[in-house]
Amino acid sequence: MTVDQLIFDYLFQLSLNSGYSTYDHLPLETENAPYPFVVIGSVQTLPVVTKNALQGQIVANVDVWGDGEGRFKVSQMMNDIFVQSSQPVELDGYSVRLKIDDYDNQMMQDTSVPNTVLNHGMMTLVFNLN
Repeated sequence: MTVDQLIFDYLFQLSLNSGYSTYDHLPLETENAPYPFVVIGSVQTLPVVTKNALQGQIVANVDVWGDGEGRFKVSQMMNDIFVQSSQPVELDGYSVRLKIDDYDNQMMQDTSVPNTVLNHGMMTLVFNLN
């Protein structure tokens, strides 16, 4: 399995194990997804290849969506995912550790759906791969 898929699966399972509705895409209207929910988005590999190993960084984007009343819950969910992902983990022989000093998050209100205010939390998680 590729390292980007390992990180994606790790974050997806971490979110599910926390009891959060979790998707690999922004749910379609026909899916009728209840708020709040988590979307594990893009994952980018920044490899450093050595003679003996693959090292580098993996950058993962995680979005948390809530309704207009759910800002506090979205913020809690983002913090929970951050705290859990900050624990070092072994994934298929790779040692993976979150670069806490590269953690980035943003909370914004989204009004792209007519007559609706949503709270949208966006996190960028950068993992060192050894």
